[in-house]
Amino acid sequence: MHTSFVLEGAMRQSCEPYRGYQIDVEVRITFSLSFTGVLRRFTVLWVIYACDDQIAPVASYPENVDFISESAAAEYGLRRARAFIDCMARQPQ
Repeated sequence: MHTSFVLEGAMRQSCEPYRGYQIDVEVRITFSLSFTGVLRRFTVLWVIYACDDQIAPVASYPENVDFISESAAAEYGLRRARAFIDCMARQPQ
């Protein structure tokens, strides 16, 4: 048995611009019910904006991974967003 739910509140972090894009990482606390009790976990959502237009996001993805620490979730989200930007930069125009 494994059930997850999200509590109100999230840590939101804006990172330094990367290759002309602004990255926002949001980490949320979740609690999973298991046979051993309630486990505290973290999920991450990352959003990419063009530096010249920070209203409409270029991309936004919630990751379907649970993390055991807030910092691990934030670092993962930042790495994934940067990898996405790198892939966009390699696409032929």
